Amino acid sequence: MPLFFLRHGESHANEQNRFAGRLDTPLTELGLRQALQASERVAALDVRIDEVHVSSLARARQTADLIIGRLPEPPGHLTVSDQLVERDFGIFSGRNKSLVKKSIGFAAYTDFFHTHTGVPPGGESWAAMYRRTADYYNSVLMPADRAGRTVLIVAHKYILEMFALIIAGVPPQEYRDLKIPNARPLGEGDLRRIATAPAAAGLLNDFGEVVEIRLPLMAAVAAVLGVLLQLLVGVQVPPWAFSSMSAVPLAIGSFFVMVRVDPQAHRGTLGSFRLVAPLLLVRLTLGLALLWTDHGLPTELAALFLLLPPAVIAPSLSLQWGGDYFFAVRHTVAASLTLPVLLLAGIALLETDGHPGSLWPALTMYAAVLLISMLLPGLGARALRGRGPIRAGSLSTNWNWVGDLALVPLAFITTFALTPATGLGQPGRATSLLTVMAVTGTGLVGLRLASMLVQRLRPSAAGVARDIFITQNTPNVFLWLTMAAVLAPATGSHPSVSGLGVALVFFLTIYLDERVVLHGHTRGLEKTRQSISLPALREQPELPEPA
Repeated sequence: MPLFFLRHGESHANEQNRFAGRLDTPLTELGLRQALQASERVAALDVRIDEVHVSSLARARQTADLIIGRLPEPPGHLTVSDQLVERDFGIFSGRNKSLVKKSIGFAAYTDFFHTHTGVPPGGESWAAMYRRTADYYNSVLMPADRAGRTVLIVAHKYILEMFALIIAGVPPQEYRDLKIPNARPLGEGDLRRIATAPAAAGLLNDFGEVVEIRLPLMAAVAAVLGVLLQLLVGVQVPPWAFSSMSAVPLAIGSFFVMVRVDPQAHRGTLGSFRLVAPLLLVRLTLGLALLWTDHGLPTELAALFLLLPPAVIAPSLSLQWGGDYFFAVRHTVAASLTLPVLLLAGIALLETDGHPGSLWPALTMYAAVLLISMLLPGLGARALRGRGPIRAGSLSTNWNWVGDLALVPLAFITTFALTPATGLGQPGRATSLLTVMAVTGTGLVGLRLASMLVQRLRPSAAGVARDIFITQNTPNVFLWLTMAAVLAPATGSHPSVSGLGVALVFFLTIYLDERVVLHGHTRGLEKTRQSISLPALREQPELPEPA
């Protein structure tokens, strides 16, 4: 009789991009609904489940309990086994996956996790995990199969990957990351196909890992290449074309951010303002004061910059840099929806003094970009989570790098469109560009110092503190650039370099911020390793091949 395998539903560690391993982490709201959808798929197999074998960890137990409770007939036997628990990830347990990958590099990460000789520092070797899984398969599952009993096994990603290799007869030396999805019932044939998939599937997985590790550097390089190509070809991009082209990658990035987060996490959205109230109050006061005291274009652009909400990529940076994530999502949404109201009030007061109202078209563009880049993708993500929780989980866990990758073409499009088609050689242009970059850089340094001061005045948990740093220091320059294109439309002969300077500083700053974050994380890893007297992270001893 057949064996069926199922990875637990999405856990809180999955949602926050953390290694769980042997740590207990409960299912998220999406994980619970994934388990319910899995129960429907198991019932649709039209077989009686005679036995259920489940890992002793809570996330697997929760998943199995929900499935068992909805089966037409309860299984005759339930086995809870420690042999089915997830691999012990050692010093990486509980840490942010992206930060670990960035800190140790792609080669070391692959060696630790996805080679048959790998062993995470202080954790379980691949060989030991393979042996215990093979022992369970041969001594427990195969006898049940030969006895004609249908068995459902509910376990974890790496355990199911071992079963896939065993069933497919794939040699340990050919092991690679198989990306087993959450809560999808898989028969022996499914595991066999996954384990024997063409090498191209592995290359795609590797590419996703490289994107995750090198994203800020890739975006910074793309921004520079955009400038160089425009200087080479000299094609002026109209403001409407720039807005249209940049909206697509922004929407893709927002969709993958929103498909990952539980809509319930948006509760108390406005409460996110409380933790950053001092800094936000200063920015709003100064921004509105600039609008009311001077009607010149440079002052208006500076005021709008101070009134910007966080960039829509802020939650993605939180996932990659070990933030809380939920605070980043809540604050980004809250600021994006409420700051336009303050702008409206400020513009209304300006018009009472006879101001011509040139900001109204810019604000209209602001609303259009938010609609396309945040609200519509958010609604689509919520619909997917509601109708296809298993599919939504697969996208957010295994394909989230696609949303991150959208930052790269966005960087290229932005600088290509904003670089003057007639070049930077005309008198004053290069000087203006450097001046804008210096002023923008100084302003962002000021924001960083202010956010550090806020943290001293109102200490927060480590993840929330990281999110505060990200949201307050990563303004939505794409909204600003769109509004600037309306306020100071570029012409074929005299395009403004202000937007280009701001964009270049923005992408370069993300890369520099990550280097600072990684420095701290790498030092923390090394201290943990040294405290338990483990070999250096890149010098792990090789283990003998499993029998």
